[in-house]
Amino acid sequence: MAHKISSLNGDFGIMIEGVSREDLLSPEFKQQAHELWTEKGGLIGLRGTDLTQLTSMELMNWSAYFGDVDHDNFVAREDKKVDGLPILRIGNTRDEMGKSNSNFSKVPSLRNDSDMRYNPETRRPVWHTDSTFRREPPIGSVFHCRKAPPSGGETLFADTRSSLKKLDQKKRKKLEGLEAICSLAHHDKKISLYSPGYPTLNKKERAANPPNRVPIVLNHPISGEAAIYGLNSSTCAIVPKGKKVSDSELNFWDLEGQEDDSVKTLRDLLPFMTGPDFTVKWNWQEGDIVVWDNRCTMHAATGFDDKNYIREMWRLTLLQSHLKEA
Repeated sequence: MAHKISSLNGDFGIMIEGVSREDLLSPEFKQQAHELWTEKGGLIGLRGTDLTQLTSMELMNWSAYFGDVDHDNFVAREDKKVDGLPILRIGNTRDEMGKSNSNFSKVPSLRNDSDMRYNPETRRPVWHTDSTFRREPPIGSVFHCRKAPPSGGETLFADTRSSLKKLDQKKRKKLEGLEAICSLAHHDKKISLYSPGYPTLNKKERAANPPNRVPIVLNHPISGEAAIYGLNSSTCAIVPKGKKVSDSELNFWDLEGQEDDSVKTLRDLLPFMTGPDFTVKWNWQEGDIVVWDNRCTMHAATGFDDKNYIREMWRLTLLQSHLKEA
């Protein structure tokens, strides 16, 4: 099948249209897609009417070409799995008993494209990289649209390679000497403050998920390109590499969901990093598959009319494949 291939924003992001389920089985197609994913800054989207019939196992098999599918990232979310597989259902769906069976966070809808840029006053959209609180953070994610509202619910992406390149050398040098302290407990508590009902960690879960440190400037293991990294809702503080923090500080960040002022080091850059030169808005159609690379992108969710429409997304998390990246 012939495919239409188009760039999303210069050298950031690529869309392949006319994709079938059969294409996802083709070694040649998978190799081409992975190469484009790396060349275009870690963002690739597939579109095709046949993809609306994609099964959960077909999605699993496709995703595994980009990394090892994570089977363990379901703390307090085990009831949101699709078909018992490591696929997280996101949206506002309910099971036959009327119980929510998807992970849902209430976020504002975009009024216009200018809302894509981070607003320091509202701290929206919530631009982030994923799960940097983990000892081995995931390298990326796969998102598949099962049901989309007629408008809203777009996913936003930002190219953190290009924004780093555009920084002056003094700012870049400063970032290279810093690392982020990231905590799952802090992340969940913070989200629960604006999304009531969002699950938070109990004492045992918190002990099993201690904070992690990641570099603010990360060199991609495949492309070799440097990118800004490490900012999400789990980021408690930004410190010079190796600097110690006290247990009382960590307790405050985790239990109150409050960031240290040092996080402004990155937050103050977000209006620049999320400007139109570096961003893509993905308008979902049913069947779409998007793969993004956490190591060189940021992303953000947007809202929709969840009172009148249903949205269902399937998400897989990708870990580093030591076989592929050796």
